[in-house]
Amino acid sequence: MKNKILIYFMLVAVLVSCESFDEINTNPNQATDASIQVIFPAVTASFVYGINGESAQFSSILMQYLTGVLGDQQQVNNYSFIADMSDATWNRFYANCLNNIKSIKEKSAESGATHYLGAAKIMEAVILGYSVDLWNDIPYTEALQLDEISQPSFDSAEGLYARVQQLLDEGIADLNSESTTSPSTNDLIYRANNEALWVQNSRPRWIMLANAMKARYHNHLSKVDPAGSASAALAAIDAGTFGSNADQPIVVFGSEFAGPWFPYFQTTFGENNVGISQHFIDMLRDRIGEDQDDPRLPFFVSPTTAGLYVGTPNGSTSRPQGSVVPGPYLNSREAPTPVLNYSELKFIEAEAALRAGQQERAAEAHNAAVAASIQRVTGSVDEAYVAEYGNETGASITFEKIMMEKHIDLFLQTEAWTDWRRSTPVGAANTVSGIPNLEPSPSNSTQGAFPRRFIYPNREIVNNSANVPSATNQDRVFWDR
Repeated sequence: MKNKILIYFMLVAVLVSCESFDEINTNPNQATDASIQVIFPAVTASFVYGINGESAQFSSILMQYLTGVLGDQQQVNNYSFIADMSDATWNRFYANCLNNIKSIKEKSAESGATHYLGAAKIMEAVILGYSVDLWNDIPYTEALQLDEISQPSFDSAEGLYARVQQLLDEGIADLNSESTTSPSTNDLIYRANNEALWVQNSRPRWIMLANAMKARYHNHLSKVDPAGSASAALAAIDAGTFGSNADQPIVVFGSEFAGPWFPYFQTTFGENNVGISQHFIDMLRDRIGEDQDDPRLPFFVSPTTAGLYVGTPNGSTSRPQGSVVPGPYLNSREAPTPVLNYSELKFIEAEAALRAGQQERAAEAHNAAVAASIQRVTGSVDEAYVAEYGNETGASITFEKIMMEKHIDLFLQTEAWTDWRRSTPVGAANTVSGIPNLEPSPSNSTQGAFPRRFIYPNREIVNNSANVPSATNQDRVFWDR
């Protein structure tokens, strides 16, 4: 019963409809007044939902994993962004995550609960990183104190990226400190049966996660500082991070309450508004050879009753008869919800090493990433696929090979859009595709130019109009040059 109450509380915190940003602080969440032991699971649940919810749905349409055929999803598919498309993600990040993280930080500092403090800072860093990648400048320094500042100013995106690294460093230091109390069964990301086991097994993995995130956000600066970003990303990896799939934070919400993708595909939005993109199916069909599909295809995509993989063409206004939905890897109650996978980390290492002129390390990391991805999704190693795509050498490894394999691995994750934008040539027009090569939607509203960012949510424009920067989906975030 205690576990059911805890799960219920977490899901209420995650799924409750949020008020406007101005109302968040005048009517703060109940969780803010609770103990850190109670707030922490609500925050971790909101954190995981935030990075895998609406932002992933819309970015997956932009990356043509999905095709939007109705409603907001069709608007995104046609690059006709509307202001309320990012309301849900913005409110989840601020109300459910940053607001409650602030409370955890204050209560943890007062009580000496440095392990809670460290984990909270790591989540805060990731939320800031995602926010910059989606919107560029956002309120931060003056945010969440609206009793004193009713209209918070926007911090520069470049400064916020520096803050991301600072928070990750601070989080690692806090986790390495003595703590008066530690998480245990209330840690949704690295659960342990008691505090002693959390300190022994979960705490090191939180540190691994922080170093992995440091590598990710350093690597995002590949267009700004190619050499420096590569060196910093490799240094973060060498500091100690995931050694296998077993170390990665894969969150399973459970049979009673599912992660974000399963309920989405059971509702009208998922059933009627999107379909699996024909472009993605074509990428996986016959990938090894004739009649030899990518082994992840039946896990990523459900076949029709006739056993066929039929996708929705980009720009379609309806799903074809018998159109498929995602496969069991994500479309089930027990489906894992990713934060940062071991395979992604190895792809980051491969890219950074290649940029640093370390071809052998790049090839070795790429091959490990391919094998880890197949193992994670299918449960076994596919020797034919690994022989074809995970058997690179220092002489054969290329940037395009790394990014193509990483794109497949990041199926339905927001990070794929970040990678695609980074893979476009510096200075190229918005009509130029990154990796993989995408064709704009035939019904696009931008004369063939691809979107490069989210626009600010309508509620923020209304409540903080004096400070919201003017931006369209054709403007770029600071690292996208």
